[in-house]
Amino acid sequence: MEILCKVKTCTGHYIVRDGKFGVFAGCSEFPKCKSSMKIPELVENFIKEKGIKIYCWGKICWKCSKTTPVISYFLNYELEELDSYLGMLGPIGLGDLESVDRLLEQVIPSIKECYSYTTKSTYIANTCEHCGSLQGRNYVVDDPHEIITDLWHNHDMEKYLYGVLSVEEVGDLSHDLRRIYS
Repeated sequence: MEILCKVKTCTGHYIVRDGKFGVFAGCSEFPKCKSSMKIPELVENFIKEKGIKIYCWGKICWKCSKTTPVISYFLNYELEELDSYLGMLGPIGLGDLESVDRLLEQVIPSIKECYSYTTKSTYIANTCEHCGSLQGRNYVVDDPHEIITDLWHNHDMEKYLYGVLSVEEVGDLSHDLRRIYS
């Protein structure tokens, strides 16, 4: 098994711990090494090491009934490599990391900023490549029916891998990560 997020001052690596001030990342060599960091920093380090995987799969459009590609990242799925706790914090996908969303919006024509009458808000989302209808966050990120078995039960998403974005491509994620993990 690959060791992720290594500590620079010893031979240990960061693991998720629960302390009197909440959840944090601490060195696996504790008490010999007392190195620690906040969860947003751990996630940022993970992204620096591994990048953000982007997935693509076919979805039946609710309006025109044609199959359209939808694209998202599932950061919580990727973070399960570090600790199952990080995977249980809820789905983190398209619409959650602004710089990633803006980058995807620039390179994928079917990802656009749209108004949702359901949520009464504007957000970056997939649209149908045939009719242009919004393919809302609920059925793409929160509850993606077409891939739910591979995503949450089999942990087998490689067949949907569209690409990997490096931290250099997406830029500073610290604001979004603090918002999500604090």
